[in-house]
Amino acid sequence: MREIVLFLFFGGVFLLFAFFWFGRFLYETGCVKGEKKKIFQQDASFSGEGVLKRDMIQVFKMALMVRLLVYLAGAIWMLLGSEETSFTLQQILEQWERWDAPHYMNLARLGYEDFIEDGQHLFLVFFPLYPWLMRGVHLVVKNWHLCGILISTLAFCVGSCYFYAFVKEEFGKDIAEKSYVLFAAYPFAFFFGGIMTESLFFCLLSAGLYYISKHRFLVAGVIGLFLSLCRVQGVLLLGVGLVEFFVSYQPGKCFRNGMLGAFWKDFLTKGIWLFLIPVGNLIYFYLNYRVEGDFFRFQYYQENHWYHTTTWVPRCLDEILGNLFGENTTNAMRLAVWLPELVIFVLTVVCLVYMVRRHPLKYSAFLLVYTMVNYSVTFLISGGRYMACALPLFIVLADIGKDRPLLYKGMVLSGMLLFGVYFVGYFMGFQIM
Repeated sequence: MREIVLFLFFGGVFLLFAFFWFGRFLYETGCVKGEKKKIFQQDASFSGEGVLKRDMIQVFKMALMVRLLVYLAGAIWMLLGSEETSFTLQQILEQWERWDAPHYMNLARLGYEDFIEDGQHLFLVFFPLYPWLMRGVHLVVKNWHLCGILISTLAFCVGSCYFYAFVKEEFGKDIAEKSYVLFAAYPFAFFFGGIMTESLFFCLLSAGLYYISKHRFLVAGVIGLFLSLCRVQGVLLLGVGLVEFFVSYQPGKCFRNGMLGAFWKDFLTKGIWLFLIPVGNLIYFYLNYRVEGDFFRFQYYQENHWYHTTTWVPRCLDEILGNLFGENTTNAMRLAVWLPELVIFVLTVVCLVYMVRRHPLKYSAFLLVYTMVNYSVTFLISGGRYMACALPLFIVLADIGKDRPLLYKGMVLSGMLLFGVYFVGYFMGFQIM
């Protein structure tokens, strides 16, 4: 019964969203003409601003300071719980070796073929770009922990520059600054400092969005290829690029004006490069084939070892609610996993409804599909971490708080408070993953 109610609710919201989104898409691509279609016009305008070199330097410094402060806080927490009289850098680094981090380190050390557990290649489910980068950095830096930390730190700083740049150029300085603060204060943002893919994915995604907004589709396609080698959600950048391309080059208007040939010329010389993005997925499928002779072997391990199967969003939400209110669910799991996932989903739905007529179509499309992909698996225990890279979410929240200073401060303070709570829980070994 609960799943049916969730289906009706989610289906209703989805249809409402789709009505306005596709209406706007048809209007903005020139398929629908006339001034009477105001319901499908963007009902907000934003004044973008140019990005200066000194802006990037400042953002890079700020991002580096954020990461160093988080590492310092982790070191202090380790020392507070220690009865020893001395400590080493290695001890500080090793405390970040949690959850998926050891698997990425072993993949970097051993490779996919030689990393075997219980006679199986269980870790084929992990995408290869991050461990491959670790192996490359290890040629210079001989400490595996430090390799991962350096990659994550540098990727976070570079990604922060790209994130700030594309938001400022499209929405202006105020929203760019507020978006970044909300992003950095996200309760699970400490994962960007871990030996995991979060920072690398964030960096490549931000860079891809930046170059798409600049219509540098070849560069975006190459970046997207690496993005789809980083995590399965990376292929969604293709959709963002196609939406931007169609809105910018307006095939409907070209058709009416007898210029469809010009549109196809632009598509085959510019937009076609976006199809480099799924090549990363093809490389990952080939990796599965090379190791075990099956292009989709990762699906078997996902289901039979990691307990993740693809499902529809209402069923995932039903499972979250069942675990949240289940009699056998511990309070730690409620607060660490199930409640945050539910709150984040509801918040995202509210933001999607808010932005569908207000923000550029590419961002609402990405946020919708990215959220659906993350919430379309069973036993979702890392939803909070995955949604840290739902970048349009922070842009919408910044837009909402732009003229509501008290609300904005409340969002920042609550984010920082929960950041501290979950950060401590992470180092105490709670199920925050």
